[in-house]
Amino acid sequence: MGDDNPTRCERCDMRAPEGQTYCDACQRVRRAQATADESGWGGLTFIQKTGVILLLSAMFAFIVSGAFDDLSPPDGSHRPNPDADVFARTVRANQARREEQERGQRERERKQEKARLAAIEAARPPAERAALATEALTSDGRDAKEAYCRARELLDPIEPKDRGAADVRRALSLVKVTEARVLQAERAAFEQTRGLMCRDGTMSPTCRCHGPHRGCCSHHRGVAGCEPLPTEVSCP
Repeated sequence: MGDDNPTRCERCDMRAPEGQTYCDACQRVRRAQATADESGWGGLTFIQKTGVILLLSAMFAFIVSGAFDDLSPPDGSHRPNPDADVFARTVRANQARREEQERGQRERERKQEKARLAAIEAARPPAERAALATEALTSDGRDAKEAYCRARELLDPIEPKDRGAADVRRALSLVKVTEARVLQAERAAFEQTRGLMCRDGTMSPTCRCHGPHRGCCSHHRGVAGCEPLPTEVSCP
């Protein structure tokens, strides 16, 4: 049989009374929603809604300002966090202590290594010292000053009674030749920055040996002369 009432509800697509848009159930739901809207926000006028918004805004501003007042001191300056300051100081102190311990450890290791090498050097016989010194002074490509200082380090501890050996005498003669060459180079480099001495024994802070001397050492009893040249090679 055909449906003698083809009207359907626009909400649920169920059969609706003839001439109505919604079925009975959907009409009850719509009436309930309309009642809720009229009794809630939807039932307020524009002026009432505006008043509610302003009231809520004022309450929010009051709460926020009170929270920030609690966080900031009365004078408006930043209030430090004691716990954070203590933590930061502790971290810095621990870091400084750790760095100091590391420096101390490196210094102890350096001294131990130096003592170990000194013990090895002290045990070398004169012949071995002379051979090593000769090798250092005659090696190609080695820095002359470095070789000279190494040879001096090896030969200086040899006792006078052992310096008559042929290999020791040869090493000592090589040291003298190298010393003259190295000292000449050091003096040439020294001349580039050679200072000017004043009569009170101090060095002029502004004048140099190779330059104008007018007005130099005016507060130090006048100019005495150029800084003395080095007379020996400076080894570390």
